[in-house]
Amino acid sequence: MALLLGKKTKVLMAMRKEAKRRGLSWKAYLESTNAEELIALCQQIDPSIDPAELIEGLPSDPPVDVAQWGLPPRHALRTDLISPVPVITTAVTAARAGDWRPAAHLLNRSYGDWALRAAAVHALAETVADDRTWLEAWRASGTGDDKHIAAVDAQGLLWLAWKLRGDNNNENTTAQQYEAFVQLLPQAEAAAWKAAELAQEDPTPWTTLVTLAMGLNFDNAKFGAVWRELLARDPLHRSGHEFAGQYWSNFGTDRMLGFALQAAPASPSLAFLIVQAAAEGEDENENVWQQAEVHRALDAMLHWLGTPQGGGGVDASADRRWAAYGLVNAGRGAEALPLFQQLGIDASGTPWHYWGDAAIANFDRYRRRACAATSARQ
Repeated sequence: MALLLGKKTKVLMAMRKEAKRRGLSWKAYLESTNAEELIALCQQIDPSIDPAELIEGLPSDPPVDVAQWGLPPRHALRTDLISPVPVITTAVTAARAGDWRPAAHLLNRSYGDWALRAAAVHALAETVADDRTWLEAWRASGTGDDKHIAAVDAQGLLWLAWKLRGDNNNENTTAQQYEAFVQLLPQAEAAAWKAAELAQEDPTPWTTLVTLAMGLNFDNAKFGAVWRELLARDPLHRSGHEFAGQYWSNFGTDRMLGFALQAAPASPSLAFLIVQAAAEGEDENENVWQQAEVHRALDAMLHWLGTPQGGGGVDASADRRWAAYGLVNAGRGAEALPLFQQLGIDASGTPWHYWGDAAIANFDRYRRRACAATSARQ
């Protein structure tokens, strides 16, 4: 087994100490010690550790019974849940069946509640990217409010563009996929400007423009102008901040973290930005999860989720996902277990979907590490 350069110095030192005690070289120790013993030593020193990060060939998943901790079995995990918000689930389900009326009711109801509206438009737009029949039926009925239809239409074109491009990196994206993506993005931008004109006070179309900024390669000046318009309508807009962070990631993880550190102090609802930036930079900086500002952000997230507004809000599940991911990586896995218990079977969304088809496997791996850390603490 080949040693991988890792960040768990404490565990590696313990292994070297054990090798010396046995009178063995490091190589001889690794070759003569079975995987179960190495995993046990890893868990003894740091129960949140992923053994595969230290020694190639060791399994990632701690051998724990997740049911003992009130977690559902792996086969029950889902990545395709529509939304943790029932009214959004109802509207999306009806739209997929061709009935636009629940969506119309939801968008009328959510106007002014910008967090709910952002989540609703996001979910409904994904259905439009698959099949826009219900949206066109709503438009043809003559009973719809144009500003609602326009907001969903703009976001739907954006999601369709990304769907046509696919989830692969640039090297694995075909010329045909990229061409379809490039041709559709300007249509999405034009639709977003139209939506912004129809609803002067609504930050939602501006969030679409912020998201488009990556694909259309907005320069900093153009992005800044869009960003100021969004903040003027909702200074704490969570979805807008999330995609703004992604825009700044194109200029390096330091720029993304700088944006997060500047924005997060405004509200605990934005603390996730620092954790998101840490996740983006973890491959470049192996110590990022030990940085004080990351731990302060995790503390702020836990406090926020413990309040009625944070724990019962539209974005609570998204915050639980980021907090659970960050806590395990930061060596605080036991604090993540209640979050995994609340998430239940929901393995959807960021950061899990970054692994594509392996989303469920990685969600399961992280919750096992949280269980192992809890067991070690007791």
